[in-house]
Amino acid sequence: MFGLFQRLLPRDHVLTPWLLTAALVALAFFIRLPLQPFLGGGLAYSAFYPAVILSAYAFGRAPAIAAALVSGCLAFWCFVEPVYAWKTTPQILAAFGFFTTTCAVAIVVITGLTGALKDVSHELGRARAVADGHAGLFRELNERMSHHMRLVAGVLALQAKGEPEPQVADGLRRAMERTLLISRVHRELGGRVEGPVDFDAFAVALARAICIARNAPPERVIVEASGLELGVEEATSLGVALAECLSALFDTGVKEPLKIRFDVQGRCTEVAITETGQGVDGALVSVTSGYLLRAMTEQLGAAVALRADAGGSALVLSMPRPGTAQTGVQPSTLH
Repeated sequence: MFGLFQRLLPRDHVLTPWLLTAALVALAFFIRLPLQPFLGGGLAYSAFYPAVILSAYAFGRAPAIAAALVSGCLAFWCFVEPVYAWKTTPQILAAFGFFTTTCAVAIVVITGLTGALKDVSHELGRARAVADGHAGLFRELNERMSHHMRLVAGVLALQAKGEPEPQVADGLRRAMERTLLISRVHRELGGRVEGPVDFDAFAVALARAICIARNAPPERVIVEASGLELGVEEATSLGVALAECLSALFDTGVKEPLKIRFDVQGRCTEVAITETGQGVDGALVSVTSGYLLRAMTEQLGAAVALRADAGGSALVLSMPRPGTAQTGVQPSTLH
């Protein structure tokens, strides 16, 4: 019966609670009706208590009050002896009054509790939304702090490498190590899951963002899919280096499309940026001397080189992958 009502009317229809309440009262009536020859006038109202209680819990105060009134009238007229006749004896009126009072108390208590639970659930949802928002901001802050401190570590490593004074160079190296340690702590505090990153989608989104920022069409940078997956820190560092390379190439005024290719060979990841225009070698050389790119490659333990490519000259960034042998990463290429 309830399934039939749900198919005929949607759950949020205004008539649904009233029809279901009527169905509960009718069910109680037809359960009590066959028992009349055995019970007589006894327990005339008992079969209707579950209908009133369920209506108050599921549908609220108004349908429950209607269920109590209809149930009391049905029981009084059909089951209290003499049936189908008007009765005004004190015992009959007392039983009717006891039924109505009990139903009133049950309706007030049940609807009050359900209303309080709804309020608590609503406030809990709001508090959870605020907590999730704060947690998201905290994760983003820690992630940005981690990224910036890795850049600082790269700059310190580059300064240490070119420092002639041994004590100063040693101090810079120690500062780099501590900066990297703090960067890892920030990432752990952020609670970010260190799962693999689909670097195909990452590189495409990064290239599109750089093109938009430079007022260039996204088609200027072509990224070919490979299925390459990197760790979060590795993808972040490689993405910063890639962004610096692309930005520096745009600054040199290159006009031809750029093609990005990734190769994973053994324990080394290679990033190759190919430009097919004329006189591009000078632009690629100027990019390799960029300070931020040098700092990132120093921090990553990577190497930057120029190489002849099938499509022209290529800027190649080679970065070691310490965990490749243990994790079983298969070679993949992005052309």
